Amino acid sequence: MDKDDIRKRIWLIADGVPLKSGNMTIKTTDTDKLLVTGWTNTIHLENISKNKIAQELEDIKTSFSELSKSFNELINLVKLNNLTIEYHMAYDDSGKAGIGLCSEIGGIINWYIM
Repeated sequence: MDKDDIRKRIWLIADGVPLKSGNMTIKTTDTDKLLVTGWTNTIHLENISKNKIAQELEDIKTSFSELSKSFNELINLVKLNNLTIEYHMAYDDSGKAGIGLCSEIGGIINWYIM
């Protein structure tokens, strides 16, 4: 996807169309939130650990920050729509289900499993 396509896709986020970039999905909710969801690289659920997920959460936050620096449209989307950013880590069971692992809202991590 080239930069112009990404810019167009960023503005579609406000209309409810998610943007997938690598292992990160960005979408809005009807409650003024921007959900930034990262999908763990761990293949087997039993191998998931808090330390690994916490590191992957930091990686997703870094990826989102870098995307925001590259595309002011993303920063503007958040500001113009007064969105609160929520970071989430999830486990993807080969497309069958997404299992929430944790979220970070306002700097506080909430663990869903473990």
